[in-house]
Amino acid sequence: MAKVKIENLKKYFGKVKALNGIDLEIGDGEFVVLLGPSGCGKTTLLRSVSGLEKVTEGRIFFDDKEITNLPPKDRNISMVFQSYAVWPHMKVRDNIGYPMKIKGFSKEEIEKKVLWAAELLNISELLDRYPAQLSGGQRQRVAVARAIVLEPAVLLMDEPLSNLDALLRVKMRSEIKKLQERLGVTTIYMTHDQVEAMTMGDRIAVMLSGRIQQVGKASEIYHKPANIFVAGFIGSPQMNFYKVKTVSEGANLFVEGEGLKVPIKKDPNVDKLVLGIRPEHIYLEKEENTMEIEVEVYFIEKLMSDTIVHANLDGGSRIVAKIPGDHEFKEGEKIKLYIDKERIHLFDPKTERRLDI
Repeated sequence: MAKVKIENLKKYFGKVKALNGIDLEIGDGEFVVLLGPSGCGKTTLLRSVSGLEKVTEGRIFFDDKEITNLPPKDRNISMVFQSYAVWPHMKVRDNIGYPMKIKGFSKEEIEKKVLWAAELLNISELLDRYPAQLSGGQRQRVAVARAIVLEPAVLLMDEPLSNLDALLRVKMRSEIKKLQERLGVTTIYMTHDQVEAMTMGDRIAVMLSGRIQQVGKASEIYHKPANIFVAGFIGSPQMNFYKVKTVSEGANLFVEGEGLKVPIKKDPNVDKLVLGIRPEHIYLEKEENTMEIEVEVYFIEKLMSDTIVHANLDGGSRIVAKIPGDHEFKEGEKIKLYIDKERIHLFDPKTERRLDI
Protein backbone atom coordinates (compact mmCIF):
# COMPACT_ATOMS: atom_id res chain seq x y z
CA MET A 1 0.00 0.00 0.00
CA ALA A 2 1.13 3.57 -0.46
CA LYS A 3 0.52 7.19 0.39
CA VAL A 4 -0.23 9.31 -2.67
CA LYS A 5 0.93 12.91 -2.92
CA ILE A 6 0.00 15.15 -5.84
CA GLU A 7 1.75 18.52 -6.09
CA ASN A 8 0.60 21.41 -8.32
CA LEU A 9 -0.50 19.03 -11.07
CA LYS A 10 -1.37 20.61 -14.40
CA LYS A 11 -2.49 19.07 -17.65
CA TYR A 12 -3.22 21.19 -20.72
CA PHE A 13 -4.73 20.03 -24.00
CA GLY A 14 -3.77 22.97 -26.20
CA LYS A 15 -5.44 25.96 -24.55
CA VAL A 16 -7.78 23.79 -22.48
CA LYS A 17 -6.64 23.52 -18.85
CA ALA A 18 -7.98 20.10 -17.89
CA LEU A 19 -6.05 20.22 -14.60
CA ASN A 20 -5.03 23.63 -13.30
CA GLY A 21 -2.98 23.15 -10.15
CA ILE A 22 -4.11 20.06 -8.22
CA ASP A 23 -2.75 19.48 -4.72
CA LEU A 24 -3.95 16.38 -2.92
CA GLU A 25 -2.61 13.98 -0.31
CA ILE A 26 -4.12 10.54 0.21
CA GLY A 27 -3.19 8.46 3.23
CA ASP A 28 -1.98 4.88 3.17
CA GLY A 29 -5.09 2.69 2.92
CA GLU A 30 -7.46 5.64 2.49
CA PHE A 31 -10.49 5.59 0.17
CA VAL A 32 -10.76 8.98 -1.57
CA VAL A 33 -13.50 9.82 -4.05
CA LEU A 34 -13.05 12.32 -6.88
CA LEU A 35 -16.49 13.88 -7.34
CA GLY A 36 -17.65 16.40 -9.88
CA PRO A 37 -19.69 17.03 -13.03
CA SER A 38 -18.62 15.93 -16.51
CA GLY A 39 -15.64 17.92 -17.75
CA CYS A 40 -14.37 18.87 -14.28
CA GLY A 41 -11.03 17.07 -14.74
CA LYS A 42 -11.51 13.99 -12.59
CA THR A 43 -10.88 11.54 -15.47
CA THR A 44 -7.71 13.38 -16.45
CA LEU A 45 -6.53 13.33 -12.83
CA LEU A 46 -7.13 9.60 -12.53
CA ARG A 47 -5.35 8.93 -15.85
CA SER A 48 -2.45 11.11 -14.73
CA VAL A 49 -2.03 9.10 -11.53
CA SER A 50 -2.20 5.87 -13.54
CA GLY A 51 0.42 7.04 -16.05
CA LEU A 52 -1.97 6.85 -19.00
CA GLU A 53 -1.76 10.63 -19.33
CA LYS A 54 1.52 12.57 -19.38
CA VAL A 55 1.24 15.66 -17.17
CA THR A 56 2.20 19.18 -18.27
CA GLU A 57 3.52 20.29 -14.88
CA GLY A 58 3.64 19.05 -11.31
CA ARG A 59 4.70 15.89 -9.51
CA ILE A 60 3.14 12.66 -8.22
CA PHE A 61 4.59 10.57 -5.39
CA PHE A 62 3.78 7.10 -4.08
CA ASP A 63 5.20 7.19 -0.56
CA ASP A 64 8.48 9.07 -1.02
CA LYS A 65 9.11 7.85 -4.56
CA GLU A 66 8.33 10.20 -7.44
CA ILE A 67 6.46 8.32 -10.17
CA THR A 68 5.42 11.29 -12.34
CA ASN A 69 7.16 10.03 -15.46
CA LEU A 70 7.12 6.29 -14.81
CA PRO A 71 5.18 4.11 -17.27
CA PRO A 72 2.00 2.51 -15.88
CA LYS A 73 3.58 -0.96 -15.62
CA ASP A 74 6.17 0.38 -13.13
CA ARG A 75 3.73 2.16 -10.79
CA ASN A 76 2.27 -0.88 -8.96
CA ILE A 77 -1.28 0.22 -9.67
CA SER A 78 -4.44 -1.51 -10.86
CA MET A 79 -7.44 0.10 -12.52
CA VAL A 80 -11.11 -0.84 -12.76
CA PHE A 81 -12.81 0.74 -15.76
CA GLN A 82 -16.39 1.86 -16.32
CA SER A 83 -16.74 -0.63 -19.20
CA TYR A 84 -15.39 -3.58 -17.12
CA ALA A 85 -12.89 -4.38 -19.95
CA VAL A 86 -13.04 -8.14 -19.42
CA TRP A 87 -11.86 -10.20 -22.38
CA PRO A 88 -14.79 -12.06 -23.97
CA HIS A 89 -12.67 -14.93 -25.33
CA MET A 90 -11.22 -15.81 -21.91
CA LYS A 91 -12.91 -17.65 -19.10
CA VAL A 92 -13.30 -15.83 -15.80
CA ARG A 93 -10.33 -17.75 -14.37
CA ASP A 94 -8.06 -16.54 -17.16
CA ASN A 95 -9.38 -12.97 -17.01
CA ILE A 96 -8.54 -12.71 -13.32
CA GLY A 97 -5.13 -14.34 -13.67
CA TYR A 98 -4.02 -12.45 -16.80
CA PRO A 99 -2.07 -9.68 -14.97
CA MET A 100 -0.03 -12.35 -13.19
CA LYS A 101 0.51 -14.30 -16.41
CA ILE A 102 2.05 -11.35 -18.26
CA LYS A 103 4.35 -10.75 -15.29
CA GLY A 104 5.65 -14.32 -15.49
CA PHE A 105 4.16 -15.91 -12.38
CA SER A 106 3.98 -19.70 -12.30
CA LYS A 107 0.70 -21.53 -12.95
CA GLU A 108 0.57 -22.62 -9.31
CA GLU A 109 0.99 -19.03 -8.05
CA ILE A 110 -1.61 -17.75 -10.48
CA GLU A 111 -4.16 -20.40 -9.52
CA LYS A 112 -3.66 -19.70 -5.83
CA LYS A 113 -4.20 -15.94 -6.20
CA VAL A 114 -7.12 -16.39 -8.63
CA LEU A 115 -8.91 -18.57 -6.09
CA TRP A 116 -8.14 -16.01 -3.36
CA ALA A 117 -9.52 -13.08 -5.39
CA ALA A 118 -12.56 -15.03 -6.60
CA GLU A 119 -13.45 -15.99 -3.03
CA LEU A 120 -13.18 -12.36 -1.88
CA LEU A 121 -15.57 -11.30 -4.66
CA ASN A 122 -17.94 -14.28 -4.22
CA ILE A 123 -17.45 -15.50 -7.79
CA SER A 124 -15.69 -18.82 -7.17
CA GLU A 125 -18.49 -20.74 -8.91
CA LEU A 126 -18.09 -18.60 -12.06
CA LEU A 127 -14.43 -19.34 -12.80
CA ASP A 128 -15.12 -21.62 -15.76
CA ARG A 129 -17.69 -19.37 -17.42
CA TYR A 130 -17.16 -16.84 -20.20
CA PRO A 131 -18.09 -13.15 -19.71
CA ALA A 132 -21.06 -13.50 -22.09
CA GLN A 133 -22.58 -15.93 -19.58
CA LEU A 134 -22.41 -13.39 -16.75
CA SER A 135 -24.64 -10.55 -15.60
CA GLY A 136 -23.36 -6.98 -15.45
CA GLY A 137 -22.75 -7.23 -11.73
CA GLN A 138 -20.84 -10.48 -12.12
CA ARG A 139 -18.65 -9.00 -14.88
CA GLN A 140 -17.89 -6.06 -12.61
CA ARG A 141 -16.82 -8.42 -9.85
CA VAL A 142 -14.51 -10.15 -12.32
CA ALA A 143 -12.97 -6.79 -13.21
CA VAL A 144 -12.40 -5.98 -9.54
CA ALA A 145 -10.91 -9.43 -8.87
CA ARG A 146 -8.49 -8.95 -11.75
CA ALA A 147 -7.51 -5.54 -10.36
CA ILE A 148 -6.67 -6.83 -6.87
CA VAL A 149 -4.99 -10.11 -7.81
CA LEU A 150 -1.52 -8.49 -7.78
CA GLU A 151 -2.31 -6.64 -4.53
CA PRO A 152 -1.45 -3.20 -5.96
CA ALA A 153 -0.13 -0.29 -3.92
CA VAL A 154 -2.88 1.93 -5.37
CA LEU A 155 -6.26 0.92 -6.79
CA LEU A 156 -7.92 3.30 -9.26
CA MET A 157 -11.63 3.00 -10.04
CA ASP A 158 -13.19 4.88 -12.97
CA GLU A 159 -16.98 5.10 -12.42
CA PRO A 160 -17.15 1.30 -12.02
CA LEU A 161 -20.86 1.20 -11.12
CA SER A 162 -22.32 3.55 -13.71
CA ASN A 163 -23.41 0.74 -16.07
CA LEU A 164 -25.32 -1.17 -13.37
CA ASP A 165 -29.00 -0.82 -12.52
CA ALA A 166 -29.98 1.17 -9.43
CA LEU A 167 -30.53 -1.77 -7.06
CA LEU A 168 -27.28 -3.46 -8.04
CA ARG A 169 -25.37 -0.18 -7.65
CA VAL A 170 -26.50 0.03 -4.03
CA LYS A 171 -25.34 -3.53 -3.36
CA MET A 172 -22.01 -3.09 -5.14
CA ARG A 173 -21.28 0.16 -3.27
CA SER A 174 -21.24 -1.69 0.03
CA GLU A 175 -19.34 -4.66 -1.41
CA ILE A 176 -16.55 -2.50 -2.87
CA LYS A 177 -16.22 -0.45 0.31
CA LYS A 178 -16.07 -3.54 2.53
CA LEU A 179 -13.53 -5.15 0.20
CA GLN A 180 -11.34 -2.05 0.28
CA GLU A 181 -11.44 -1.98 4.07
CA ARG A 182 -10.54 -5.66 4.21
CA LEU A 183 -7.60 -5.27 1.82
CA GLY A 184 -6.47 -1.91 3.18
CA VAL A 185 -5.52 -0.80 -0.32
CA THR A 186 -5.16 2.92 -1.07
CA THR A 187 -8.04 3.68 -3.42
CA ILE A 188 -8.93 6.61 -5.68
CA TYR A 189 -12.51 6.28 -6.89
CA MET A 190 -14.00 8.54 -9.54
CA THR A 191 -17.72 9.31 -9.87
CA HIS A 192 -20.24 12.04 -10.71
CA ASP A 193 -22.75 10.38 -8.33
CA GLN A 194 -22.85 12.21 -5.01
CA VAL A 195 -24.58 9.30 -3.27
CA GLU A 196 -21.67 7.00 -4.15
CA ALA A 197 -19.22 9.62 -2.94
CA MET A 198 -21.03 10.32 0.34
CA THR A 199 -21.54 6.66 1.25
CA MET A 200 -18.18 5.21 0.15
CA GLY A 201 -15.42 7.76 0.59
CA ASP A 202 -13.30 8.27 3.69
CA ARG A 203 -12.85 11.71 2.16
CA ILE A 204 -14.25 13.41 -0.94
CA ALA A 205 -12.42 15.76 -3.30
CA VAL A 206 -15.02 17.90 -5.09
CA MET A 207 -13.75 19.14 -8.46
CA LEU A 208 -14.75 21.84 -10.94
CA SER A 209 -12.93 23.32 -13.94
CA GLY A 210 -9.70 21.47 -13.30
CA ARG A 211 -9.42 22.47 -9.66
CA ILE A 212 -10.28 20.88 -6.33
CA GLN A 213 -12.94 23.01 -4.66
CA GLN A 214 -12.98 21.20 -1.31
CA VAL A 215 -11.55 18.08 0.29
CA GLY A 216 -13.10 16.59 3.40
CA LYS A 217 -15.32 13.99 4.98
CA ALA A 218 -18.88 13.74 3.71
CA SER A 219 -20.20 15.43 6.85
CA GLU A 220 -17.80 18.37 6.44
CA ILE A 221 -18.72 18.92 2.81
CA TYR A 222 -22.44 18.65 3.54
CA HIS A 223 -22.56 20.83 6.66
CA LYS A 224 -19.77 23.28 5.80
CA PRO A 225 -19.49 23.58 2.01
CA ALA A 226 -16.51 25.72 0.99
CA ASN A 227 -18.37 27.67 -1.68
CA ILE A 228 -21.60 28.06 -3.65
CA PHE A 229 -20.68 25.35 -6.16
CA VAL A 230 -20.03 22.69 -3.50
CA ALA A 231 -23.15 23.71 -1.59
CA GLY A 232 -25.29 23.35 -4.71
CA PHE A 233 -23.65 20.19 -6.02
CA ILE A 234 -24.03 18.24 -2.78
CA GLY A 235 -27.57 17.42 -1.74
CA SER A 236 -30.78 16.47 -3.51
CA PRO A 237 -32.86 18.48 -4.15
CA GLN A 238 -30.30 21.22 -4.57
CA MET A 239 -29.82 23.87 -1.90
CA ASN A 240 -32.09 26.94 -2.21
CA PHE A 241 -30.14 30.15 -2.96
CA TYR A 242 -31.32 33.77 -2.55
CA LYS A 243 -29.72 37.16 -3.07
CA VAL A 244 -30.00 39.05 0.21
CA LYS A 245 -28.56 42.09 2.00
CA THR A 246 -27.70 42.76 5.61
CA VAL A 247 -30.15 44.93 7.55
CA SER A 248 -30.18 45.95 11.20
CA GLU A 249 -33.11 46.81 13.45
CA GLY A 250 -31.78 48.13 16.71
CA ALA A 251 -29.48 45.45 18.13
CA ASN A 252 -30.90 42.79 15.82
CA LEU A 253 -29.34 41.72 12.53
CA PHE A 254 -31.12 40.17 9.56
CA VAL A 255 -30.47 39.15 5.99
CA GLU A 256 -33.35 40.12 3.74
CA GLY A 257 -34.31 39.65 0.11
CA GLU A 258 -36.46 37.72 -2.38
CA GLY A 259 -39.31 37.33 0.11
CA LEU A 260 -37.16 36.13 3.03
CA LYS A 261 -36.02 37.86 6.21
CA VAL A 262 -33.83 35.67 8.39
CA PRO A 263 -32.21 36.69 11.70
CA ILE A 264 -28.45 36.18 12.06
CA LYS A 265 -26.24 36.32 15.15
CA LYS A 266 -23.02 37.72 13.71
CA ASP A 267 -22.33 40.62 11.36
CA PRO A 268 -20.76 39.12 8.20
CA ASN A 269 -19.27 42.53 7.32
CA VAL A 270 -20.60 42.13 3.78
CA ASP A 271 -23.65 44.12 2.65
CA LYS A 272 -24.72 41.89 -0.23
CA LEU A 273 -24.84 38.14 0.34
CA VAL A 274 -26.16 34.86 -0.99
CA LEU A 275 -28.32 32.95 1.48
CA GLY A 276 -28.48 29.16 1.20
CA ILE A 277 -30.85 26.72 2.90
CA ARG A 278 -31.15 23.02 2.15
CA PRO A 279 -34.66 21.69 1.36
CA GLU A 280 -34.38 19.12 4.17
CA HIS A 281 -33.83 21.95 6.68
CA ILE A 282 -37.26 23.40 5.96
CA TYR A 283 -39.96 21.75 8.07
CA LEU A 284 -43.71 21.36 8.06
CA GLU A 285 -43.99 21.67 11.84
CA LYS A 286 -42.57 24.35 14.12
CA GLU A 287 -39.41 23.22 15.92
CA GLU A 288 -36.80 24.85 18.10
CA ASN A 289 -34.70 27.49 16.28
CA THR A 290 -37.13 27.74 13.37
CA MET A 291 -38.83 30.73 11.77
CA GLU A 292 -42.21 30.67 10.05
CA ILE A 293 -42.79 31.57 6.41
CA GLU A 294 -46.03 31.49 4.44
CA VAL A 295 -45.82 30.12 0.90
CA GLU A 296 -48.09 29.19 -1.98
CA VAL A 297 -47.77 25.62 -3.23
CA TYR A 298 -46.62 25.50 -6.85
CA PHE A 299 -45.85 21.82 -7.45
CA ILE A 300 -45.58 18.60 -5.46
CA GLU A 301 -43.33 15.57 -5.96
CA LYS A 302 -44.65 12.64 -3.96
CA LEU A 303 -41.90 10.10 -3.29
CA MET A 304 -43.94 8.41 -0.54
CA SER A 305 -40.97 8.34 1.86
CA ASP A 306 -40.61 12.09 1.28
CA THR A 307 -42.69 14.88 -0.21
CA ILE A 308 -40.87 17.54 -2.22
CA VAL A 309 -42.77 20.84 -2.02
CA HIS A 310 -42.05 23.51 -4.64
CA ALA A 311 -43.61 26.76 -3.46
CA ASN A 312 -43.61 30.50 -4.13
CA LEU A 313 -42.47 33.08 -1.61
CA ASP A 314 -44.13 36.51 -1.29
CA GLY A 315 -41.32 38.03 -3.32
CA GLY A 316 -42.02 35.68 -6.22
CA SER A 317 -38.97 33.48 -5.66
CA ARG A 318 -39.26 29.71 -5.54
CA ILE A 319 -38.44 27.65 -2.45
CA VAL A 320 -38.12 23.86 -2.30
CA ALA A 321 -38.71 21.88 0.89
CA LYS A 322 -38.08 18.17 1.44
CA ILE A 323 -40.56 16.91 4.02
CA PRO A 324 -40.35 13.37 5.42
CA GLY A 325 -43.47 11.29 4.80
CA ASP A 326 -46.38 11.20 2.37
CA HIS A 327 -48.27 14.49 2.48
CA GLU A 328 -51.15 15.89 0.44
CA PHE A 329 -51.08 19.49 -0.80
CA LYS A 330 -53.04 21.26 -3.52
CA GLU A 331 -51.43 23.56 -6.06
CA GLY A 332 -52.21 27.17 -5.13
CA GLU A 333 -52.76 26.26 -1.47
CA LYS A 334 -51.26 28.59 1.15
CA ILE A 335 -49.24 26.69 3.76
CA LYS A 336 -46.76 27.49 6.51
CA LEU A 337 -43.22 26.17 6.47
CA TYR A 338 -40.47 26.56 9.07
CA ILE A 339 -36.85 27.37 8.21
CA ASP A 340 -34.15 26.07 10.55
CA LYS A 341 -32.26 29.27 11.39
CA GLU A 342 -29.29 27.27 12.67
CA ARG A 343 -28.84 25.55 9.29
CA ILE A 344 -28.63 28.53 6.96
CA HIS A 345 -25.48 29.30 4.96
CA LEU A 346 -24.20 32.69 3.83
CA PHE A 347 -21.84 33.20 0.89
CA ASP A 348 -19.92 36.17 -0.46
CA PRO A 349 -21.33 36.69 -3.99
CA LYS A 350 -17.97 38.01 -5.28
CA THR A 351 -15.70 35.20 -4.10
CA GLU A 352 -18.56 32.66 -3.75
CA ARG A 353 -16.85 31.48 -0.55
CA ARG A 354 -18.90 30.42 2.46
CA LEU A 355 -18.83 32.88 5.36
CA ASP A 356 -18.36 31.63 8.90
CA ILE A 357 -21.22 33.16 10.86
